[in-house]
Amino acid sequence: MPALFKNLTIGARLALGFALVIVFIAALIIPLVITEFSATIKQAQQRELRGLFESAQAEIAAEGRLAEALATAVSRIPDIEQAMAEQDRDRISAMTLPVFAPMRDDYGARQFQFHLPPATSFFRAHKPEKFGDDLSGFRKTVLATNNQSEGVRGLERGVAGLGMRGIAPIRYQGEHQGSVEFGMSFGQPFFDKFKAGYGVDIGLYLETDAGGFEAFGSTLDQPGTLDAEQLRTAQRDTTIWEHMLGETPAVTYAHTVADFSGNPVGVLAVSMDRSEYVERQAAARNKVISVMAVAIAIAALIGFLITRSITRPLRRTVQAMDDISKGDGDLTQRLDESGRDEIADLSAAFNRFAGKMRDSIHEVANSTGQLSASAEELSQITADTNEGVQKQRQETEMVASAMNEMTSTVQDIAQNASGAADAAQNADEEAKDGQRVVNETINHVAALADEIEEAGTIIGNLETASEKISTVVDVIREIAEQTNLLALNAAIEAARAGEHGRGFAVVAEEVRSLASKTQASTQEIREMVESIQGGSKQAVGAMQSSQEHARKTADQAREAGQSLVTITRAIETITDMNHQIASAAEEQGQVAEEINRNVTNINEAASQTAEGGQQTSTASHELARLASQLQALVNQFKT
Repeated sequence: MPALFKNLTIGARLALGFALVIVFIAALIIPLVITEFSATIKQAQQRELRGLFESAQAEIAAEGRLAEALATAVSRIPDIEQAMAEQDRDRISAMTLPVFAPMRDDYGARQFQFHLPPATSFFRAHKPEKFGDDLSGFRKTVLATNNQSEGVRGLERGVAGLGMRGIAPIRYQGEHQGSVEFGMSFGQPFFDKFKAGYGVDIGLYLETDAGGFEAFGSTLDQPGTLDAEQLRTAQRDTTIWEHMLGETPAVTYAHTVADFSGNPVGVLAVSMDRSEYVERQAAARNKVISVMAVAIAIAALIGFLITRSITRPLRRTVQAMDDISKGDGDLTQRLDESGRDEIADLSAAFNRFAGKMRDSIHEVANSTGQLSASAEELSQITADTNEGVQKQRQETEMVASAMNEMTSTVQDIAQNASGAADAAQNADEEAKDGQRVVNETINHVAALADEIEEAGTIIGNLETASEKISTVVDVIREIAEQTNLLALNAAIEAARAGEHGRGFAVVAEEVRSLASKTQASTQEIREMVESIQGGSKQAVGAMQSSQEHARKTADQAREAGQSLVTITRAIETITDMNHQIASAAEEQGQVAEEINRNVTNINEAASQTAEGGQQTSTASHELARLASQLQALVNQFKT
């Protein structure tokens, strides 16, 4: 969109702006005004419809008042009161039948009947042959009158259908005897009469058992004007809708109608020709459009005049600028700056611009010569500077090369120091591991010495026990020798006894044999005990020697552990010193690198300075050439 406006002249932009504003105002105002007129006309239409509907309700109520008045008048006739008290049907018939015909013909009475409490038909003037039927199931008006002994009126369905009822109580000597009822004409004649009096269509629609609606009475000749859905909506709330009756536009006002008990009995609809309102609305719309058309034409004319008053001075200004740029550069011409608007300000600004340009051209012409001389001098200075920069660049390159070598050496030192620190760290860790192993060895040797000492004690106890066993074996051996002697003596005595001592001789021989075996066993035990005693003495000696060696080994291990502690501390000191050397070497390397970078930057700056000097020299020559061209251009202006 901005690109589109750039391609339009200011006059076209102003014209387009005025046109858009006018169209916007028209598009905003016309619908609002037409909508307001339409709303006002519709409100007037609805007020008229509401008034007609209220008039219809008033006419229906008037029928009820007439019916109640007739019933009240009949109920006050003394003969009627007495006949009802005596329930004399013939007498009532004789009094009412002559007057019912003129009431029916002149006042629209359709029913004229009497009831006994609570709601039993006693006599029907409009149908004398029918009486005695119970009406309490559907005649609430009759029940109300006989229960309350008061007159009532209202719409109600009866045997003959829906009608306007007026009922009055009948009393005789202060006692309630029954009621009298008049049912007024509330059929098609009522609706025809209303249409004739008010000039609108009217209809009452009752709901059927099938859920639809049927016309109780209506002046709407065209079927389908009011559908069941619209009437069902009107049962819930007042409904107003616009439609067509043939070629005529119409509007219908519909609302529910209640009976005496307050129950809805149907929908009363009033339809009115709205042609006059349609014509008013169309006339108002045409007037608004006409007024807006005139306003648009006037606004367009004003916009054209304003646009022309703006574009003409602008064209003169453009022409003057073209004369300066394309012509002979005349800076002496001036525009008319009379007036107090922006165009006058623009002309005054152009005049000031031309004067300022004239003065500037004079100053530029004077300065151009000086600029040419200064450019030549600058070129010579630049050449000298360029030569000095080249020398500085060579020396800087030598310094940069030396710094690179020093940086490399410092980095090698830092790496070697770091490696030594790492090796010392590893040695420290190995020494600490050795110290830990020596400590464990000391602990194990000490434990071994304790165990050897305990084993020596046990072996000593074993030697003592073996000596005791040797003593016991000696006793057993002596007992065995004595037993052997006793057995020998017993054998001798048995031999002397002959046959009587033979059994005893056998026993003695067994005892002697056992004693001999005991002697042999005790001898073996003695030899074994002596062997154990000899081994125990040797074990005790070996244990004592091992215990002494274990103590010496523990002492030597402690001395080795102490030496490892000293070595570990020395290695830690070496490690710290190596770390410090590596850190210092790294810092020195960083400083050397920083110096190297600075020297490199200086070298690059010197190179850039040399290049800049060369460019400055070239620019100086170009500046001198441009100064000559500028002088030629300035000479083109007329000042």
